[in-house]
Amino acid sequence: MADCGKIQTQMDQSPTTKLVAGRFSIVVPSFQQGEFLERTLQSILGQREVDVEVIVQDGGSTDQTVGILKRYGDRVRWESRTDGGQTAAINSGLQKASGEYIGYLNSDDVLCEGALQQVRAFFTAHPAAGVVYGLADFIDENDQAIAAYPVEPWSYARLREICFICQPACFYRRSVWERCGPFDPALHYSMDYEYWLRVGAVEPFHFLPQKLAGSRHHGSAKTFNRSREAHRETIAVLQRYHAGQIPPFWIIAYARHCGEDRLREGGPLPLRWLKFALSYWIHLLMLAPKVTPGGTRVLLRKLGPPYPSACRRMRDPLSCLKMAACPAID
Repeated sequence: MADCGKIQTQMDQSPTTKLVAGRFSIVVPSFQQGEFLERTLQSILGQREVDVEVIVQDGGSTDQTVGILKRYGDRVRWESRTDGGQTAAINSGLQKASGEYIGYLNSDDVLCEGALQQVRAFFTAHPAAGVVYGLADFIDENDQAIAAYPVEPWSYARLREICFICQPACFYRRSVWERCGPFDPALHYSMDYEYWLRVGAVEPFHFLPQKLAGSRHHGSAKTFNRSREAHRETIAVLQRYHAGQIPPFWIIAYARHCGEDRLREGGPLPLRWLKFALSYWIHLLMLAPKVTPGGTRVLLRKLGPPYPSACRRMRDPLSCLKMAACPAID
């Protein structure tokens, strides 16, 4: 087991800053994901006919993570130590990146075969493009597709309403990161969405209608275990870009998650429904005055507590994905 207070490393301690043209640098933030890490690494290193640098920033895992990393020798640059969390790990890895093209892949996500070839071809054909994103699937613990991620063609106005970009299917030139700065280290759930909003305000994204990645969703993922906190953070992020206001879909989603917290308390069916409904209404109405212009009509249409869908989600956290519904607005 790794000692959480000790740094284990297969990485130069001085950051690599020299740009290598045509190279991809993929950062993998990792913590206690040894069950999935090898599949993530294989999906990156298995990309053919591309120069790819893999940088794993592990937060001091005590599972099989370090043993897996050691087996890859110099094919993977890595270190395992206590850090400031996922966002800090991403920023640390990107600071060491030497590639012209960069991105990050959570330690349970995967790239599709040929993904980096397609991205490189796009960047080569479009030298002015700074960011490209593609299609992706939600996948389960066994790498089986659950549903297509609800990706949409590029529109910054739409992005300010809903995050339609799948993070592991998004890549950008290092020059974009150097110009726009690192991910916000104060964020723990919405750092990618905030980054797309920040970059998208000054740099148009380009949509590549090819499947590039699989975003793994499972019961132990932090976005499932702490969905209420994740939605609260996203609302705070969106208020930065809407002068303190909140798009209606996020208000609805947050109210639903608050209601689901009450459902977990159990009890007789009538009492469960009442607790869910009261919590839903309280939080919906509490945030309603901050809704973005035109959003009041959307909230009015959602006044009925979504009790059946909440019960489905309690039984199966992946049910909304299996129904191909967007988790942010269902």
